[in-house]
Amino acid sequence: MSKRWKKWGKTAFAMTLSATLFVGCTNKDNEATSTPSPTSSGGAATESASKTPAGEEINGFTLYNPILTTPINLDGEITKMIMEKSGVRWDKVEIGNGSDIAQQINLKLVSGEFPDAIILDAENAMWSRLIKEQKLLPLDKYFDNAAEYPNLAKIDKRLVDYWRATDGHIYFVPMGYEPVLDEPSAWQGNAQGLWIQDDLLEKSGLKVDDIKTVEGFEQYLNAIKGTKDEKGRSIIPLSLGGENFAGLNVVMSMFGVRTIVGGTGWNEQADGSALPDYKMPGFKQGFQWLNKLHLNGLLDPETAFHKKDLFLEKGNSLRFGSMLFDGWDNPNASTLKNNGIVDSITYKALEAQGFPEGWFVPAYLPAIEGIKPAQYANFSPFGGLGTGISSTAKNPDLIMKGLDWHQTPEAFILMEYGPESMGAYKMEDGVVVVNDAVFRGPDFWGGEGMTNVTEKGFFWWKYLGSTLQTHIPTMEPPWTATNAMLYKAEELNHEQGTFGLIPAVSRTKTLIGGQVEKYSPVQNDIRMQYYAKMLLAKNENEFESAYEQFLNEMKVRGHDEETIAEFNEQYKAYKETPAGKISIEVKRTLPRNVYSDKPEVIGR
Repeated sequence: MSKRWKKWGKTAFAMTLSATLFVGCTNKDNEATSTPSPTSSGGAATESASKTPAGEEINGFTLYNPILTTPINLDGEITKMIMEKSGVRWDKVEIGNGSDIAQQINLKLVSGEFPDAIILDAENAMWSRLIKEQKLLPLDKYFDNAAEYPNLAKIDKRLVDYWRATDGHIYFVPMGYEPVLDEPSAWQGNAQGLWIQDDLLEKSGLKVDDIKTVEGFEQYLNAIKGTKDEKGRSIIPLSLGGENFAGLNVVMSMFGVRTIVGGTGWNEQADGSALPDYKMPGFKQGFQWLNKLHLNGLLDPETAFHKKDLFLEKGNSLRFGSMLFDGWDNPNASTLKNNGIVDSITYKALEAQGFPEGWFVPAYLPAIEGIKPAQYANFSPFGGLGTGISSTAKNPDLIMKGLDWHQTPEAFILMEYGPESMGAYKMEDGVVVVNDAVFRGPDFWGGEGMTNVTEKGFFWWKYLGSTLQTHIPTMEPPWTATNAMLYKAEELNHEQGTFGLIPAVSRTKTLIGGQVEKYSPVQNDIRMQYYAKMLLAKNENEFESAYEQFLNEMKVRGHDEETIAEFNEQYKAYKETPAGKISIEVKRTLPRNVYSDKPEVIGR
């Protein structure tokens, strides 16, 4: 599963606040079949081209969703309503078996039983194979026919261009995208940056403004060095967030370098070419700074080697005075629990009673004179999954009519909350008012695992097609204090310029079977080996030696000259495509109900 799919999952959680996206497991059969009754006249798509020229109705299709391993019950109450409203009857839905998705699809192709529709991660390389083997129907005409497919036609053409294949056609309907690209949600799930243990900062005699520079930040680290916690353990001034240098992208941003955790961060140059992160001057400077912090006893020496559970144990025990990392695993939830404070407390209520000792807050990234911080918090409004239609589907127009309905607010509300009669929500003056007692109760998300999702059919069908909730007026309860801190971190990223549209250099697809794909695993192994050596070098000479060895290893074993040349060729070509020329100017962001103490309407 691609990294962007994981990010989409995080964004979906942030948008709905209903549940985490699950890729569940099951002890049931990997197939669900049923034959519901034909749709009634109430469906939005029942007037579609659902008959052959001879007048014979063709409505009964197969769907394949290898991403999920939890089967959908086609007799589920909400599922049946969705089929009625969309006008599409799914007779058979196949799911995944938990193995490699490419392998699953290859087996499907070998078997000769390709479904009428398939759901895949929008960046999955298997789209290319399916297109090459002419298994998919080009869908361009459906996005240009406002009379027959008004909701597909309303999708921003930049979004459609973003997902065009190299042959110029669009082969799937995206889901989970921002319905108005220039007016996205103010919450995209980016909480990366510097996080500070607030009371330690106060005890150091410094204020937030004092640590906005790298010199001021180092002053803070030195001020808390040697501080003991209540158990007599030494406070570790700084952590990088655990295994495999999880916070390196944040550190490198301070030195003007874009990097990614566990891979290559490409940096666009003035001449339009791209350089890998380690070729940038700031990369060496960043590791020199980390090495200095380590030698001065200011940085957790195990940062390079921590497994996630060890990092979480240390973090939740409040061993760190500050962290440069992704923000999501901060210890605030544990701190509330340890202080007997309910985890549902709002930010405003907690602020009124006083934050507990050990509370972590986001802070501005320490600035270095003359260096503009690099972007590390990406905004991707283009969606996470896509539904493609088989080139042999007997009635693709009807399926696309159904997918057209899936783009509507009506569809989102039904798929998210079920019908109003089930009590999870009600409509008041055009606003969705959620009944949390029901929605988080045993009939919805309060059930065990994905049981309700797959039995009743709510949420599941959003995988087939949907927008994000951004522009659906919804009465949102106030955010919990822990989530408010994550939101605050993203606000800071906006303010300091480390947040933005995912750049074209990051959207460029590497060549399948090419040099980048071939040598990336080798290069990543080299990175982990020499990151540790540079961090833990005992003196300047040892650091210089490790750095030079690192560059040599990337050249010899990592074949970086070939990988850089190939990537630039792909990048240059990508920039000439419609997708490579996309720009988005955010006119406004739609705020969430973060800092109040009562429900408020969002989404308008």
